[in-house]
Amino acid sequence: MKKSLLALSLALLATAASAENFVSLDVDHVKDNANGAVSQAQYFRAGKDVGQFNLGLQVRTGVYEKGGMFNSVEGTVGRNLGPVNVFGGVGHDNGYNGAKGGSYQYGLLGASAGVPLGPVFAFGGAKTRVNWETNAPKQTVAFAGLSYPLTKGLSLEGSVSRSYQDIQEDAFGLGLRLGF
Repeated sequence: MKKSLLALSLALLATAASAENFVSLDVDHVKDNANGAVSQAQYFRAGKDVGQFNLGLQVRTGVYEKGGMFNSVEGTVGRNLGPVNVFGGVGHDNGYNGAKGGSYQYGLLGASAGVPLGPVFAFGGAKTRVNWETNAPKQTVAFAGLSYPLTKGLSLEGSVSRSYQDIQEDAFGLGLRLGF
């Protein structure tokens, strides 16, 4: 399963890199509400429209201020239904510090939408993990943000998110998005 997920992620990344609609890099300040731990999370995201579908890839690396790291990769396929984009996908989390036996796979279901507000673009949505491994933590994330165009293809983005269930985090961040 791990090799299949890795192959899928690399295929999505290769597709994304060749003719991408967007790539983005974000840095978030994250606070774990269960234990108070603080981390910085770096996100690389890429998305591509293919026919009526859109493909997405997200790579997240979170580094705790007191030491330790989490890393995850998610691949999604979505479709616009009116103003709402619904998506599903798969993910792989390496677990805390990539400890042996600490990694797990999960499914994803979610929806997002956005609207122009004057010179900015507002967006929001939610996604939840669909676990098939009993030891995998449950997580639902609600997110919202604003994208401010700096040039025709480059935007500055600010976002906030909150995670619920087993993983309970609050986050805010800034990033750059390059559209193609």
